[in-house]
Amino acid sequence: MTKLTQLDCIWRNNRHNAFTDLIEFNGRFYCCFREATNHISPDGIIRILVSDDLKRWQLISSVRHISADLRDPKLIKHHSGKMLLSFYRKRFDKNGQNIANENCISFSLTGYSWSSAKIIGHNNWWMWRIRNDLGIAYNRKQNTVRLYQGDPLRAFHLVNDALFSLKNNAKGYPNESDVLKLPDGRTICILRRDADSFSAQLGISNISNHNWKWYDLGLYLGGPCMLQLENGRILVAARRFQRPRCLTTWLFELDINTKSIKPVLQLPSAGDNSYPAMLAHDNKLHVSYYSQHQENRYSYASAIYLAEVTL
Repeated sequence: MTKLTQLDCIWRNNRHNAFTDLIEFNGRFYCCFREATNHISPDGIIRILVSDDLKRWQLISSVRHISADLRDPKLIKHHSGKMLLSFYRKRFDKNGQNIANENCISFSLTGYSWSSAKIIGHNNWWMWRIRNDLGIAYNRKQNTVRLYQGDPLRAFHLVNDALFSLKNNAKGYPNESDVLKLPDGRTICILRRDADSFSAQLGISNISNHNWKWYDLGLYLGGPCMLQLENGRILVAARRFQRPRCLTTWLFELDINTKSIKPVLQLPSAGDNSYPAMLAHDNKLHVSYYSQHQENRYSYASAIYLAEVTL
């Protein structure tokens, strides 16, 4: 039985706090997220919290760039021993016009200070998450996602310029994604879509990542995150759409054999919410996400939560 055993609000300040990620690095736990005026305001900065026990959290660094909105931060453990911070930087001129949209990488040894940003990928192609040596970038106008591969600290190369597209797959607006490498060497992908049926796609590659097959999951999944447990179970955390104006944060279980997904647990959430991350520790699942369910319903404020789930 899967059940929620604890829910903690780990950051609240009457601002819009959203788009989380969560990792363990050198024996400590780190959570990052964007803080801004609202969901789409051009003033986003990145906050990074640290904890030694997943209970008590403290702010250790903030990343901000002049005349830029920093979006969808993600934390990555790099093979060099560094911790990487990836994010999408929307830059503006003095008149407030958007002049560039760039995928950025910074690195740190402790999380307290970060290097200057390195740009990877291509302008206007949003590389939403990097896993291992893979990154999938989307462009709304092109109705396409691209696959990149390499070392984000060295070179990240375009290896497939139409991994999934409206033109080739007859399904529109593919965008946010997560990838997971299976023990047999294959890679799987959960791909969000926001057009026609709005149904997420499951992609399965061969070992070389050059040949992909796609399967319709029949559910809308926003901001997907995947985690494979030691027993082989594959969990997905994502935003779920159930009825008009009702978006909530859920845990799902993915069956790679039947190419299907089933809802497992709804987390306390309402309003603008979700964009979760997952971490397994001490036989429990920890899920970071954001929500407005405890905020003033007339404000843009949202808070960051950490759920403890027993599986």
